[in-house]
Amino acid sequence: MKTKNTIWQELLDIRQHLHEFPELSWQEFETTRFIEETLKTWGLELKHFENIDTGGYCDLGSGPVIAFRSDIDALPVQENSEHRVLSQYPGVMHACGHDYHTSIGLGLLKYFSENRAQLKGTLRLIFQPAEEAAPGGAEKVILEKIWDEVKYVLTTHVDPTVPPGKILMRKGAVQASSTSISIEITGRGGHTSRPFLTDDLIPISSQYIVQLTAFIKQITNVQETLALAFGSVHGGSRHNIIPEKIHLRGTLRTLNNEILEQTLNSIRKFSKDFARLYGIHINLLFPTNCPATINDPLLYDEFRHFMKMAGLEANLLTHEKPSMGADDFAFFSQKVPGLYLSAGGKGSGVLHSGDLVLDDKLLQPTVEILAGFISFLSQSDSFRN
Repeated sequence: MKTKNTIWQELLDIRQHLHEFPELSWQEFETTRFIEETLKTWGLELKHFENIDTGGYCDLGSGPVIAFRSDIDALPVQENSEHRVLSQYPGVMHACGHDYHTSIGLGLLKYFSENRAQLKGTLRLIFQPAEEAAPGGAEKVILEKIWDEVKYVLTTHVDPTVPPGKILMRKGAVQASSTSISIEITGRGGHTSRPFLTDDLIPISSQYIVQLTAFIKQITNVQETLALAFGSVHGGSRHNIIPEKIHLRGTLRTLNNEILEQTLNSIRKFSKDFARLYGIHINLLFPTNCPATINDPLLYDEFRHFMKMAGLEANLLTHEKPSMGADDFAFFSQKVPGLYLSAGGKGSGVLHSGDLVLDDKLLQPTVEILAGFISFLSQSDSFRN
């Protein structure tokens, strides 16, 4: 499927504008207005969410729905000032390629608005805010009344390690879960000269960390991938005062949502037993809990079949290993069958850094491949039945 040169140039302009004017999670008001105004020039309408102030969705076509997620927020990152296209907002940058993701979503709408006969159903383009937040925007979007007729949901994420035109895909888990852990350990404090009259929480907290990580490792199947690590330990203010409270913060990541739930329950039980053993109190919270992103096997097979039929097998690569990073697209793919793809855009730098530069050449082949697959999927028996 070939897009018109006019679409290509317009998408380049859109991408540049989005990159120059990035907005942080939950603050994407101008980005939302820009998307809405762009759609109006194409005769399309951005529908606003009922309970979210930014982002929205656009429907094109009629009948059952294939949804596509484009995330629209930026990161609190200072961009390298030598870049050709540069953020105009100090300390804010599209350092994860969401300017490209938004442009790809708009490109799909532009393409099908000019080729409506190729879409045998409805394309619902979801412009999602706050993918970079925790909790993220997807947790609010799944509560919107837009899912009843959705049969499949798709997304793509730029990959700076492979050339433009290449699509990477993986069967099963493609992104890890990410659960933040907040633990408050409280007990008797006092003078360091008399630790026997206190609960001496600092060594107790150290034992908690060591014993919990060893326990979780022991009870987890060695064939499963699981990472539990603590990144913050706070407690006490003076060298001669034993504190009454220690606050620990960490992260749990897995590639299996069943293992995730089992592990969370094990942490709860361990903490309860540990507190009883030492005669202290442990308040355990999981402030954010994003599941692993699991690709639907039917959609995985359908995409491979499409790429083969389109003569694009050489453009399809396989992720050797899933990423231990997380994406809240996982909430969408728990709601309906989902497919998470990666689009090559090799440039320089890495994701979430101020040095990231992607190749603008990624836009055209990515839109063409995705438009072709959406058209193919909309005519498939699995979608029509």
